[in-house]
Parts: sequence; structure tokens; C-alpha cells
Amino acid sequence: MIITHASAADLDGILALEQDGFAPGEQWSHSLWADELAAPDHLVLTNTDADGQLLGVATFTVAEDMADLQRVVVHPQARGRGIGAALVRAGVEWAEALGANRMLLEVRTDNVPAVALYHRLGFDKISCRRDYYGPGHDAYVMLRPLGEDDDAWALGR
Repeated sequence: MIITHASAADLDGILALEQDGFAPGEQWSHSLWADELAAPDHLVLTNTDADGQLLGVATFTVAEDMADLQRVVVHPQARGRGIGAALVRAGVEWAEALGANRMLLEVRTDNVPAVALYHRLGFDKISCRRDYYGPGHDAYVMLRPLGEDDDAWALGR
């Protein structure tokens, strides 16, 4: 499992992950991903296997003391192998290094495996956004402390 910074050369592979990982109405577009890759204040990480096959991608931002986990996509056949967790952990380390003291994310309430993963990684549900992903598709807002609070937070799990 190899985690690296994504580049424009990864865009086609990222779009393929989107197609495999999300329904058409929920997929991020070519231009949205291109903007993510070009944004100097965003971190886009990829996870590849030893053969260079793209297995996962995640993107993060930091504004002052708040980090945001924007998106995680793992190829359906590679799920359950720790790829998403490794990407999130790397993003947490990046955000902490930039001085963020908390990370926020939204996740579909019916995405039980993702909600469980985020909880294991120290995120707690703080609210629910009705129809966030469209009519009838709600999102949990989840928050995780970073930095100095990180050790105490982990011990409480």
C-alpha cells in the first residue's frame, strides 16, 4: 500500500474510482477533481498497489484551525483492507502539521461502513443535515479533535 500526493496525471484514475464508487448523481465531475488537484491549499492523496493500480483517493482542506475531509473513495474490490483508514490518517497528520485542531466531515447516514470507520478513527457525530445528498439522503456531520487533544481523545475510545 503506497500513499502519495496526487497529480493531474492521476485524474483519469480518480474519475474511474468515482464511477466505481458512487452512483452517477453523486459522482464528482472532471472539473471538480481537476480543481481539487490544482488547489494549492488542498491535499489530495492517492493509494496505489505495488503495480501502480489506483485503489483509493482522499482530499482535505485546512482553513485556520479547522480541517475538512472532503472526499474519500476506495475501489469497491479494495474496501475493507485499511485503504480508507490509511488515507484519513495521513490527512489527519497533514492537518495537524498545519496547526488544525479539529477535522470535520459529512457522510451519508446510510453508509454504515464509512460511519463505522470514521468512528473508529476518532470522529463523533455532532449533527445531521437533512437531504444533504439530495431528497431522502441525509448526512451526519462528524468531528474529530486534532493535535494536543489527539492522545486524550484516542485513550477515550
